[in-house]
Amino acid sequence: MNPFKFAGQASLMLAGVSVLLVTVVSTETAQAVEQDEAPIVVTATRAEQALADSLASVSVIDRAAIELSQAPDLLELLRLQAGVDVARTGGAGDQTSVFLRGANSNHVLVIIDGVRVSASGTGAFAWETLDPATIERIEIVRGPRAARWGSDAIGGVIQIFTRRTEGVSLRAGYGRYRDRSLVASAGTGSAGITAAVRRVGGFSSQNERGFAFDPDKDGFESVTLAGSARQALGAGLLEVSARLATGDNEFDQGESDFLNYAARVAYHTDSSAAWRWQYSLGAARDRLETETPFGESEAITRRVQAGMQTETALGAGSRLLLGVDGWQESGVSRGEWSESRYNIGAWAGLDGRREALDYEFSLRLDQDELFGSALTGNLAAGWRINDNFRLLGSLGRGFRAPNFNQLFSPGFFGAFAGNPDLDPETSWSSELGLQWQPGRGQRARLSLFENRIDDLIDFAGENFQAINIREARIRGIELHYAINLQAWRGDVQLTWQDPEDRSNGQDLLRRAREKGSVSLDRLWANGAWLGTELIHVGRRFDVGQARLPSYTLVNLRTGLPLTSSLRLEGRVENITDRDYEQLVGFNTHRRSLFVALSWTN
Repeated sequence: MNPFKFAGQASLMLAGVSVLLVTVVSTETAQAVEQDEAPIVVTATRAEQALADSLASVSVIDRAAIELSQAPDLLELLRLQAGVDVARTGGAGDQTSVFLRGANSNHVLVIIDGVRVSASGTGAFAWETLDPATIERIEIVRGPRAARWGSDAIGGVIQIFTRRTEGVSLRAGYGRYRDRSLVASAGTGSAGITAAVRRVGGFSSQNERGFAFDPDKDGFESVTLAGSARQALGAGLLEVSARLATGDNEFDQGESDFLNYAARVAYHTDSSAAWRWQYSLGAARDRLETETPFGESEAITRRVQAGMQTETALGAGSRLLLGVDGWQESGVSRGEWSESRYNIGAWAGLDGRREALDYEFSLRLDQDELFGSALTGNLAAGWRINDNFRLLGSLGRGFRAPNFNQLFSPGFFGAFAGNPDLDPETSWSSELGLQWQPGRGQRARLSLFENRIDDLIDFAGENFQAINIREARIRGIELHYAINLQAWRGDVQLTWQDPEDRSNGQDLLRRAREKGSVSLDRLWANGAWLGTELIHVGRRFDVGQARLPSYTLVNLRTGLPLTSSLRLEGRVENITDRDYEQLVGFNTHRRSLFVALSWTN
């Protein structure tokens, strides 16, 4: 597809939606009071920063958006975001992959409250184990962030923050496929806990095209506990957060049991001091036990990490950040390998503003026990044309350390074995953008990016051993428009990308060339709301270059207060009953109704 043609169509679509939203909102001027337009984000620079000031492309899914969507799992939230592709091998609880800006699923650094949580064996994260009921907000940073965070942040960083609760609330839901859920939370604002239980009868993960098709229903069960607390201590603030998830999911001719947790303790000194310090200690564990007709397997990841960083003002409008962090991770694949390694990184960042110029510079040196050192950097600048427009540009270097499977797997009968001499995968990424505010309570951003990834690891050596051989080039355009007023909340997200495997000229698997979404909610003063989601995903290619057709989904969500503390909620997914596949041979939700009762004290 011609990118310039797509960009023109995207602009016309955005303009049309903008006109529609502005027209509708203009009829509600008596009720539309501007909300906070400057939420604070921390993931892009590892320090507090207003979203409107960020030079990186950042999206925030806050608690209000999560509650409006009533999304039963994280896939429904992430699929609405620009630059994000998702793929799931069936229904609820089945393996979910997330691709950011066309990079591989293990090129996304996933963090929960500052703790790395990806599996050491695969380098990917089990998104299916996260319950939205336990999440306060999600920050998505597109583009390389290795100069701040180290390995894995080639496509970007996604950080999940544990929910902060105040008061007591209960929510019970039921939906198609015998989807039953119960959520209870209690807190004081400074301390709280949330418990979520979900049980799904499910449907067959695969259809007749699947390699292991079995027409039985594949269910999912999970129990999640999450809590956080904050307490003033001396001249600073002590923060504690923890999350635990356990359960099992069935798939055609198999079943998996999972148990994972992450916990972190952090101490921040007084922000009014000349130097502000932060100390943190975190731990994560992930265990996945799988049973199939071919036997049983068990994969375990353990990780302990610590960090220290400081920041200080350098005159008016500038800030210097310095940090050191490290982690020790160990992994076990039962009967195959048991390994460990450590990584230590030191980084520095400088950001600020000088008249109309915003700037950001960062540099990081990592020392990995297995492959040696890696130096990464990032440079970004923004020029404020006026109060409504800002031009943006950035250049960044990223890398990903080989995972334990790629390094140490014994393979199958001598084939597809790991290689302990692998080099890290590396990338160079550039971006140009335009940020503007079309009107009160509105913001928009256009981004053009290119990411070149070298030394990609492929099982293509002698006897298909893992070697560094492949290259990828991903070019793309992203367009985001958001409106946030008291009566209306809406988002338009459009993506065009060319995810090319340079070794064979083919598209990278499971990444659509074009995708887009529109979400719009109307809110009333009594707490009721009515919203809709429109999602379009273009054609993709799966294993063996099997073509996956494009599809469009329409979802509805609503909430109606019954009393001052009791609310009826509902969500209808796939209203048009579209039959589609995210992966070849795997089924997806058909038209589904979910209802819930929510009580808040």
